[in-house]
Amino acid sequence: MIRIIAAALALASGLWASAAFAAACGEVLALSGSAVIESGTQKHAAAIGDSVAPGDTVSVPEDSKLRLRMNDGSIVTVAASSRMTIDNYDVTATGARQGAELTMTAGLVRAAVSAGGETPNFEIKTATGVAAVRGTEWYVDTQGDSTKVYVVTGNVSLADPTGQNAVTIPPMSASSIDAHKKPTPIRPVTEAELQSLAERTAFYDGLCQCIDPKSELLGSCRLSPEACKANCQNAPYSFVPLAQASCGQR
Repeated sequence: MIRIIAAALALASGLWASAAFAAACGEVLALSGSAVIESGTQKHAAAIGDSVAPGDTVSVPEDSKLRLRMNDGSIVTVAASSRMTIDNYDVTATGARQGAELTMTAGLVRAAVSAGGETPNFEIKTATGVAAVRGTEWYVDTQGDSTKVYVVTGNVSLADPTGQNAVTIPPMSASSIDAHKKPTPIRPVTEAELQSLAERTAFYDGLCQCIDPKSELLGSCRLSPEACKANCQNAPYSFVPLAQASCGQR
């Protein structure tokens, strides 16, 4: 009887683990500072490689950033002082996106969305509006009763929370929507705005230098000291963070 119970528990545990794995819709690709992933009543500090699943909420505090790589290839970057929930993320076994719904409670998110479907099937919802795309690069910045949408490439549909009064924002353009109002007229995005948005969501690589036995420096760009150490294996190394001139941003 004990063996039967143990086997049943092991089987149930295995099924639960398989279901949890199957439910994963992305992973943490990069992290600067700290972040928290909330799964139901459970909370844990985010780490590179951690999985995220529908229902999870990502909370990023001040002076931090987090980047997710979703199973359809889309890249979602959550800036400092932001909170985002993955309501739904349906991807087929071949990586085709059937539908994605994210909710931003506050803050800024940059989405580089992979192409998918004939109709917009990637949505970001806020308290004041809904923005939807098929595939593009764009930013959503929401604070209180106002949501601003900036489009870099592609086209984004912006509507009120009921899906009404939609406008289509073309590349290098922006619009905003306040509570109980229609989207504002479309306008060009300024270089200053793009620079500010990029700075808030960029991950700057550090310069990693491995010192070989001949005391020669072998340099490469890595995101963190841990990545630099792993790259150099057992060799001594040095790491210069935020090496913008040598490594740029991503």
